[in-house]
Amino acid sequence: MTLLEQIEKQLSSLPPEKQSEVLDFIAFLQQRMKDSQPVKRRSLKEHAAFGLWKNRNIDAVKYQQSLRAEWGI
Repeated sequence: MTLLEQIEKQLSSLPPEKQSEVLDFIAFLQQRMKDSQPVKRRSLKEHAAFGLWKNRNIDAVKYQQSLRAEWGI
């Protein structure tokens, strides 16, 4: 007997109000599964700011050092 057949057999032996509770519980489990699916992480290379300094003739390290010097860091 398959798992589905076992569930059907057990479910059919319950009164209608309990069958309705089982259906609600199934919906709850499906929602919980949907909510817990991992978020697909995007690569930083896909971000709009990636490559922002690419076509500038600025040394990023020197620029950062000059900003830090302004703040005394």
